[in-house]
Amino acid sequence: MKTIPFLIALLLFALLPAAHGESPMQEIKATTEKVLALLSKPSLQGDAKKDERRQLVRAEMDTRFAWEDSARACLGRHWIKRTPAERTEFIKLFSEFLKDTYSEKIATYYGDLDKVDYQSEKIVDGGYASVKILLTTKAKIDHPVEYRMEKTASGDDWKVYDVVIEGISLVKNYRDQFDAIISKSNYEGLIQEIKSKHPTAPAASAK
Repeated sequence: MKTIPFLIALLLFALLPAAHGESPMQEIKATTEKVLALLSKPSLQGDAKKDERRQLVRAEMDTRFAWEDSARACLGRHWIKRTPAERTEFIKLFSEFLKDTYSEKIATYYGDLDKVDYQSEKIVDGGYASVKILLTTKAKIDHPVEYRMEKTASGDDWKVYDVVIEGISLVKNYRDQFDAIISKSNYEGLIQEIKSKHPTAPAASAK
C-alpha cells in the first residue's frame, strides 16, 4: 500500500459534517473542499497548532467513519466469537488506533496533493455506494481511490466503511493482518499488539 496516497484518501473523507440529502459523490466532493480549506487556514498553521489540528481531525473522523461496521469487517470470522464487552472494546481500540495513526501525519501528506478528479458514483440497492476518484500528486502520479459507503439508519447520511487504494482495501488489509496475529497467538495477543502500537489506548473494559 502506498503510504502517501492512502493518508490523503483518509484525509479527504474524514473532515465533513454531513450535508443531509446529498449524494455520496456530493459528500465526497464537499469533504475534499472542506479539508483543503481547513488545513490551509492560517490560524491552524505551525507546530504550536499541531495538537489542535490533530484533535480536529480525530473529532471529524468520528463523524465520517462507520467505526463499528469497519471494525467488525476487519475482525472478520473472529467477530462472532467475541462477547459484547469485547466487541465494544475492540471498536473503541480500533478507532483510536486509526485516528492516532493518521491524524498526526495528515497535515504533512496533504501537501503532496495536486488535484482530485471525481470519476463515478454507483449506488447499490439504495443502501450502499461506491464513489471513485483519482488523486494526482504534485509529482504527477495518479492514484485511483474508491470509497465504499453505506447509508445510515436514518437514511439521510452516508458514511465510509472502507477505502480502496489502487485495488488494496483498508478492511481487507487489516483483516489479513489481524487474522494472522490471532492464528499465531490468540485474540488477546491481537489486543496487546494493537495496544503496543497505540500507547494511549483506552483501558480494557470489564468482561
